[in-house]
Amino acid sequence: MIDFRRQARLFRGTILLTVLTFFVASCTSFYHFRPLSHPDPQALPVTRTLSDTGITLGIRSYHLAQDTHNLFGSHGLWREHVLPILLVISSSHPGETVHLDQNSLLLNYIGKSYRNISPSEAFDIAWQANVPYQNIKKTMYYTGLILFTIVTLGIGSMIWVLPTPFSQPSPGSSPFGRDLAYKAFPAKATILPDGKVGGLIYFNLPFNEALANRASLSLQLTVTPDDPKNPRKTYLITLPLSSKGKSDVNPVVEMLQGFF
Repeated sequence: MIDFRRQARLFRGTILLTVLTFFVASCTSFYHFRPLSHPDPQALPVTRTLSDTGITLGIRSYHLAQDTHNLFGSHGLWREHVLPILLVISSSHPGETVHLDQNSLLLNYIGKSYRNISPSEAFDIAWQANVPYQNIKKTMYYTGLILFTIVTLGIGSMIWVLPTPFSQPSPGSSPFGRDLAYKAFPAKATILPDGKVGGLIYFNLPFNEALANRASLSLQLTVTPDDPKNPRKTYLITLPLSSKGKSDVNPVVEMLQGFF
């Protein structure tokens, strides 16, 4: 009788631990979308207006940890030096269409230039930054899920939770990956008269936020007149990054945020 009671208590404790593990691991996987506004370029920290064109550009760099976390949460971007830069371009000159050459986007730093990366590449880098956090979270989740299935439905029903439990998700299947793409600057940006286009450009850099004031963003714009008799014009523009402020981050808290 004593052994039976002990086994019953152990069984109830196992059920309780399984349920708690399952739900805690499940809740920590939720992603919260945070909106990103596209203000007029003049409202951004760094702005430039091209004379005689009506074209205005503005940028804001999200190189501080708290800024990046406010956009995407603690998903590894800041830890792996993925720098999001908000670029907004407006045009008010009639009879002209403005095109941005995405291949011309470069971040220049002490004689070196770094190309921008795609949202998918930013997702890959951020996901790897959370290793071993990702493995720990997934181990907790799938262990709880398997045990919960066994306890509630029986061992024969656990097969459906077994395939590829630890593989990296694709950006399209992850809310975080979709958010990176949603906030990104359009791949084919065309600015019509009295129009505005904006979004984030991502860079992966080998230096930290303390050196952001020594970096600049360069890009190329092409202005095409509606009148075919007028020639197209190309502008090469360089904008310095704004580096005001300092990250207010506790390393231990940052590690915990990377887990949760």
